[in-house]
Parts: sequence; structure tokens; C-alpha cells
Amino acid sequence: MILVFGGTTEGKKTAEILDFIEEPYYYSTKSKVETALKGKLISGVMEPAEMISFCRKNGVRLLIDAAHPFAVQLHKNIYEAAQQLEIPVLRYEREYNESQHLQNVTFFDSYEQLTAALLKSNFQRILSLTGVQTIPVLKNVWESRTCFFRILNTTLSRQKAAQSTISTEWIIPMNPSDDVDELLQLAKQKKAQILLSKESGVSGFMASKIAVSEQLNIPLWIVKRPVLPNFNFSVHSEKQLLQQLYILRKSILRKDGELRAGFTSGTCVTAAVKACFIALAEGAFPKSTEVSLPHGEQTRFWIFPEWISEKSAACTVIKNGGDDPDVTHGKEIGCELKLTHQNGIRFLQGKGIGKVTLPGLQVAVGEPAINPVPRKMITEALETLAAEYEMDTGFEVKPFVPEGEALAKQTFNPRVGVVGGISIIGTSGKVKPYSNEAFLSTIKYQMSVAYNSGCEEVVLTSGKRSENRLRSEFSYLPDTAFIHFGNLVGDSVKLAVQQGITKINLALMLGKAVKLAEGNLDTHSKNVQFNPAFLAQIASECGYYDDIVSQIGKLQIANAIFPILPVTENLLFYQEIARKCYRVCHVLMPDYNVFRFVLLLEGTHVFAE
Repeated sequence: MILVFGGTTEGKKTAEILDFIEEPYYYSTKSKVETALKGKLISGVMEPAEMISFCRKNGVRLLIDAAHPFAVQLHKNIYEAAQQLEIPVLRYEREYNESQHLQNVTFFDSYEQLTAALLKSNFQRILSLTGVQTIPVLKNVWESRTCFFRILNTTLSRQKAAQSTISTEWIIPMNPSDDVDELLQLAKQKKAQILLSKESGVSGFMASKIAVSEQLNIPLWIVKRPVLPNFNFSVHSEKQLLQQLYILRKSILRKDGELRAGFTSGTCVTAAVKACFIALAEGAFPKSTEVSLPHGEQTRFWIFPEWISEKSAACTVIKNGGDDPDVTHGKEIGCELKLTHQNGIRFLQGKGIGKVTLPGLQVAVGEPAINPVPRKMITEALETLAAEYEMDTGFEVKPFVPEGEALAKQTFNPRVGVVGGISIIGTSGKVKPYSNEAFLSTIKYQMSVAYNSGCEEVVLTSGKRSENRLRSEFSYLPDTAFIHFGNLVGDSVKLAVQQGITKINLALMLGKAVKLAEGNLDTHSKNVQFNPAFLAQIASECGYYDDIVSQIGKLQIANAIFPILPVTENLLFYQEIARKCYRVCHVLMPDYNVFRFVLLLEGTHVFAE
């Protein structure tokens, strides 16, 4: 559960994002508010002790501070409560434009400093845009000068103004906006000689205040925003907030005993393409778009516009990979869509998208690495929209991933000849967490690339560490010949056979090798545990004394056997394990295959062939 401290533009945006991704939350404001938010509303001032009690009672794992930057005491209370609860705080801070060096703008460290400067000045007519809360703070000013206060046009704000004893003639109930002309007319009407403001940032319409100051050539005096506590995370936009929430879903917001599904990069691009089409057809981007997955399911994506012109548009979405280990999870994936006179759909390579350089993948050499299913999803979406809007046009589709080139280095892409970025993949549009299907698909692509590159021999290892141990042994093979199978030994051997690879080398370290030797073709710990009795049986068959066999039968992990049976003095024992692994795998392949099993040990390795 999440506790949001809102009551601001940023608070509302936070709630909208949480509603959209269906993440439960409490929404806290100082005063009671009426809103259509899906979160549970709470109101009233909360001291640290009350926050702590509330969070413990309601299982709160994350605090989001989206309160006003000048709510100094609230920020301190949130920080203190979080420290005692040992839970993180995500600060949604508004964006600020650079205005420190503008001609008419002066900054003050505090209201006290601002008041002192005003009382020393000759300004007699003042327009304060600092809000109702600052009327008591600036009492010395409005008691001696003509000072108008623009306040929110709400019952609560008018009541607070009345409580301050200021005359109603100096109060202007008027909701702020970015309308420069509206503020300009107000300043002229009140014959303002100076404007006052807090450092309210973009969402506080600071740009319009600066514009009016410049047009009237009158000073704008601004109280600097206070320094915030050192919170765990800080974001400044809806995009950054959504990215951070998706990342935190895989850690502190992870649901116990449940794995969340996610969506493929192909689904993300399809969502961006649909949003670009709607923007070109209607003149503005939608807030979100819905995508139909190949199996009929529907999902929605929040849209972040990049730009739009008469014939082209671009936008991004944030990738939600669920709980699957995905390097693109929480990253931007976007697309540029261009209308063309040439009929049909042409796929182009955008920034961070890889290009296919080796045969064997589902996409031809020279093409951008956009797999058939995403191409089909995008094509169907564009054809449907074109018919709906009665648009007779062709399209250029250019997916892009801003961080794609760097992210690709963490994938198998360089090994299968995809250069320059990531691949746009997906077979069902959806990502199943820790899915064997997805991993096997990757292995299959690597086998295909190796074979179609003329490589008839492969080296199958569980991971990079095992591969590094064998590099010198197989230095004559290219990178494409080294393929990682994780725990899927049997399926990987079958895929190699199906691909037509004639020489297969398979290497394992002792822990997984013992599981394989016992006949387990999937060595994942969720399927099979280390069996010391089996290892003891091999020792007995090899003629070891009963006390040695007994010690082996009590082991907790396979590697603990090395002090009992050092490798160099007991090679025959380890060769027997390798032979058993060989027999288990060899039955999966026809006679024409050449197969060799490699058992990786401390300082050496043992072959069985």
C-alpha cells in the first residue's frame, strides 16, 4: 500500500497515475476534499507519530510526498516518520524554469526578508500571488501598503482570508492559470507596481508571472522554495513518476506470492503508433491508448507526446515488463509515425533499435530488428484506424528506444548479430514472469543464427561464468556458437538437434551436473533439489569406504564434497558423474550427432564423449 500526501497539481497527477496502473493507495490532504480518485481519501494534519501508526496499521510500504514545496513542516514530518518506519519516500517535485538571472526578477530566502525589503521600498500598490496562507505572514505589508491578494476561488480559501482580518476589498478570489492576458489585465486593473510570488515552478504558472512582469516592466519578487529533506527518490514529471513506480513494483511494492505479468516491446510500440495516428487525425495526442493483444486481451498505455506536425508525430510509453527480468522494464519505448503518398507500411530503424546483420532470425538481414508479431500488430492497428478515419495513406513506422543502444549490451543481441540497439519482440504481446517459453524463444533464435552463419558446432553453458571457463578450450569458435541455457538442459539440446547442429558441447558446474546426472533435464531449484544420497550412491559404486560415503550423504550443497574428495586425487569419481550426464543427454539426439559433456571443476574440467 502507498500513502500519498497530495492536495496539489502533483498530488492529483500522482493519483491519476496510480489509478491508471491500478496500484492501491491512500490520498492524504490537510483539508477534506471531494474528488473522483480511486484511492482512499483521508484528511487532517498528521504528526510523525500519527503517520507511523497509520502506516503500520495499513501496511504502507511507500510514502509519496507530492505536497506543496512550501509545506515545510509536512516534509519534515514525512521524513521523520519514514526514518522510523524504515520505508522509502518518493518526492514528486514540480519542475522549475531558470529565472534567477532575469532583469526584473529578485529572489528572497524568506518571507521575513521579503517583508523587510518591501517596507524599505517605495512600492505602494502590490499584487501578491503567494496564496491565502501568506496573508498573515505579510500582515506588516498590507497594514501599511495597498496589497491585493489573489487567492483560490474556494469556500475554504475565502474563509481563511476572512479569519486573517484583512479587508475583503484587498482579496481577489480567482483560480490561477497560465493565461498571461488574464493576469496582465488584473495587474493593470489594480495598478500594481510590483508582483509577489513564491517559487512555484511550472505547475504554479511561474512563466505567466514572469511574462507579465516583463510586459509591464515592473519587478517580480520571489520567495525561494525551501530546501527539502534528503528523500530516497525524486521525480519531476509524470513520465519519471510512472517509470519509478514500475521499478518499485519489482521490489518494495511487489505482491507477496504473486508475479505480475507485463507487456512486450512490440505491444509498447503498437500503443505509441496508435497514439501517433490519433494525433495526426485529430490534432492532439490522447491521454492513453488501448491495444488489442494477439489472444484477444486488451491493455492500455499512458501516452507521453514528443511532437506533432502535419504529416508526422512521435510519442513514447513506459515499458511495464512485470516481474520478469527485463532490461527494458521501466524504460521509454516510442515510435515516430509518418504519413506517406506510397501505399503500404514501411518499417524503419529508429534510435536505439537494432539492425539484423546475420541470417537465421525471423527478420531478413539489413532490416530493423522488429519481429513478425509486432509488425502484424502494428499493421492491423494502422489498417483498422485508417478505415475508421477514412484515410487513404501509406505509413512509415520508426520505433525508437532512447536508451536502446546501451540496453542492448545487456542482452544477447550482439551475439546473434543484432547491432545498434534492442529488438522489438513479442509473440503474444504479453510477458509472463520468468517464462520458460520466452527464454526458449531466445535460445532458438541463437541456434538459428549460429546454424545460418555456417556454425555446425555449439557450446551450451548455463551462463557467462561457465562460458568464460571454456573460452580457451573452444577458441576456434565464433561468439555465436556460445549459447546460455540457464537450467533448460533438455530443451536446449532438443533445439540444437532440431536446428541441424551436428556437434554439441554441453558444460555444467558440479551442482547442476549432479541434478542432471540423476536424470533431471531442468535443473532449476524450484523443480529439483540437490540430492546427497544420489551423490553418495555414486561414491559407493566407485568403491569408496563407508565413512566417506556417509559423509557425502550428509552434505547440504554439492560443492562441499571437494574437501572430502579433492579433484586431482579423485578424477575417476568426477568422470563417472560426467558419464552419467552424458548418458542422460545422449538419448535426446540421433546417432549422427557428435556430443561431448564437460564437467567444470575447481581448476580443471572433465570430459565425457
